[in-house]
Amino acid sequence: MQEFRKRYTGPAEGLSGLPAWESELLRARGIDTPDKAEKFLHPQLADLHDPFQMQDMERAVTLIRMAITRGDRILVYGDYDVDGISAVTIMMETLEEEGAKVSFRIPKRHGEGYGLNEQAVREIAQEYQLLITVDCGITNVKEVRLAKDLGMTVIVTDHHEVPEILPPADAVLDPLLGSYPFRRLCGAGVALKICQAMQGRAGVEKRLEIAALATVCDIVPLTDENRIIVREGMLRMAETGRPGLQTLMENARVQAPIHADDLAFRLGPRLNAAGRLEDASQGVILMTTRDGQEAKEIADHLEENNRIRQETEQRMLQEAMDAFPAQADLQKDRAVILEGENWNSGVIGLVAGKLCEKLHHPTIILSRQDELAVGSCRSIPGINIWQMLNLCSDLFVRFGGHEQAAGLTIPVEKIPELRTRLNDAIRQHCDDRCFLPVREYDSELKLEDVNLEMIDALETLEPCGCGNPAPVFLTRNASMQECRRVGKDQSHLKLTLLEKGTLRGGIGFGLGDAADQLPEEVDVLFRPTRNEFNGRVSPQLQVQAIRAAGNGMRGADRQGEDRFFLDCLQEMTLLGAKKTEHQTGPVGLRPEHLLKERIERIDPSDDALREVYKALRVSADAMPESAERLAEITGIPTEQILFALTVFEQTGLTRWEADPFHAELLPFRGKTNPGDNPLVRYLRGICM
Repeated sequence: MQEFRKRYTGPAEGLSGLPAWESELLRARGIDTPDKAEKFLHPQLADLHDPFQMQDMERAVTLIRMAITRGDRILVYGDYDVDGISAVTIMMETLEEEGAKVSFRIPKRHGEGYGLNEQAVREIAQEYQLLITVDCGITNVKEVRLAKDLGMTVIVTDHHEVPEILPPADAVLDPLLGSYPFRRLCGAGVALKICQAMQGRAGVEKRLEIAALATVCDIVPLTDENRIIVREGMLRMAETGRPGLQTLMENARVQAPIHADDLAFRLGPRLNAAGRLEDASQGVILMTTRDGQEAKEIADHLEENNRIRQETEQRMLQEAMDAFPAQADLQKDRAVILEGENWNSGVIGLVAGKLCEKLHHPTIILSRQDELAVGSCRSIPGINIWQMLNLCSDLFVRFGGHEQAAGLTIPVEKIPELRTRLNDAIRQHCDDRCFLPVREYDSELKLEDVNLEMIDALETLEPCGCGNPAPVFLTRNASMQECRRVGKDQSHLKLTLLEKGTLRGGIGFGLGDAADQLPEEVDVLFRPTRNEFNGRVSPQLQVQAIRAAGNGMRGADRQGEDRFFLDCLQEMTLLGAKKTEHQTGPVGLRPEHLLKERIERIDPSDDALREVYKALRVSADAMPESAERLAEITGIPTEQILFALTVFEQTGLTRWEADPFHAELLPFRGKTNPGDNPLVRYLRGICM
């Protein structure tokens, strides 16, 4: 079952000078005044916040300048992903320009793991007087205390969730602390704020393309300061003077105009390959070198690493799917936890992400390594995996992360307890409806409005990504003129739609299976794109989702619990008819688990159905204004009435609408057997 949901359902008044569809796009993103619209559509570096509003910023800058004046040696300690590599790069360059004696260290993913560790701290203390963490450190209480005991000054800069006990550093910078105006910077974004505090706008402009790459790849919201950083950074990236970034772009075939997807899916994976398989320090050297030959050698090596990473990921994904039947049960589990022996810890996060998307469940992939297991977690909207794991924190050697992603290390012997406690925590604290896959759209749009001029206007919303999703539109009741499979493996859908005299072609990547089951009239979610062929440019629909017209929309304005309940009944009908087994696309909980309490109020027996039919016949001349009112009058549960009405409509006994409520009996056409109805059959299978 998949729900189409509008992102913004507030007041419909438009913003001055903009078409209705563009106003809706902006309102869905919280842009509801002309001033906000101007800043969003035309972000400026001048709108960056004062860095000294961040808690401990003044203290950190003072400590850094004092260390430089004394000639102290400074060590920048980062993380092994794109954000960590970028944060180290920004901090290193800033400090070097200020005259600091500075070096950097990034831990080995496969030997040391994330964040500070005791051995590293002891080694650093022998040579350095100031330790600065970037993109890590907020959870390293013991390690920071050790560094202080060994005589070092410590500045922690991070952006991850703040624990109850902060590390005892001399300064702790995290946008989640204090009252900083924008709380969702990435690690490199925090480093950029230190650069801004020390060097002003001039220093920021030198490093925007690096901060932009990290901001997109770390999947933080592309709003407020992040939007400014990425928009300006991508413009500068096209003309970057960094040999490493130039070579990385050449290998990835990235050319101007550069989009956020280029950073996320082309540049990011190549830079990440350094830390996933070998040593992330290569990434810092690549970003900072001024030697073109050195840049080419490193970039080419990362290109090969990325190819190996892709092969490793595919192999591990298959191994995880092979392990799935024995280790997880989607009918009972609220989180999927899969474990394997010595899976590559640099790739488990990618596998977790792929399975989370496919299964539509929070997913944890654990790599057993002797007595410990290293895990990577990805979650779905509505389930804060960091909060849920925090309820089990006594099980972990270490853990940290965000609302939608986290990492952990756990003793192997405690994995069974994690399965039990995490599932119980999610079941207790999260709404089961989170497991219903939802496709959001911004606005309803007629096909005649999809033109090249409109597509040009959409460019002003870039960069799109987390927090500013690429605009998606809904067209209802379009007539299918063409529908066929295309692509080497026939996995894509090619279609042509007709709506009120306008024809538009479309392509649905990965939607090839739909070609065998779509009716003549459909509702379509799509992104408007350009199609260039033989020198001709035309508008095209990039189809995101497609369904039978009106499915789940018995009354377009219907809201709330009854709408969701009726959608679940429709899904049960399909399952009862064996027309779907959740084998393609996202997999959510079965409807009976999403609505357990309401389903328990349904009696699918013949006698119970007859009782509702008699009640409808008695009320035929004065039908109540709602199903709830009919339930009050008859004493029959609302769920039973809605269930029976759905069955009667499917068997030709009634015609009804939910909003506004109306039900009428149709002329009797002979005896029917409720047991033959797929919805009744399905419910009898689970209730009786």
